Amino acid sequence: MKFDMDRSLGFVLNRTAIASKNSFNQMIKNYGISPEQWSVIFRVVEQNGISQKELAYSTYKDQGNLTRMIDKLIQKGYINREADTDDRRAIKLFSTDKSVALVEEVIPMSSAHNANMTNGLSEEETTTLLELLNKVYENIQKDENGK
Repeated sequence: MKFDMDRSLGFVLNRTAIASKNSFNQMIKNYGISPEQWSVIFRVVEQNGISQKELAYSTYKDQGNLTRMIDKLIQKGYINREADTDDRRAIKLFSTDKSVALVEEVIPMSSAHNANMTNGLSEEETTTLLELLNKVYENIQKDENGK
């Protein structure tokens, strides 16, 4: 059996994702939120009035986990949930002053975190890296969907 785990794309991506999440978590821990909650708060501020379904899709979270996270963020005062006036079955999520202020404070940290991760890479290399990772993601999606 010849296999080098350290050259396995899945292993390296997972290791990198865990390291990135842990590092970013340390940066924002004083705000009492997790990196997962940050992505939800950011999307709601970015797209105020987003539906819960659109939020799940844009943050790559399943509905059940997202619902529990939204409940916690509502309790913390970061977002509000309202029924959609056009479709009572749908839920729309809205930012609060607290979430807008948080986003304004955390964006520079997130930008610094991204700059740290790409330290030593040129702008072109960073662009290429993102393009390649998106291609890998698309390949996985095609494989999962049987295409």
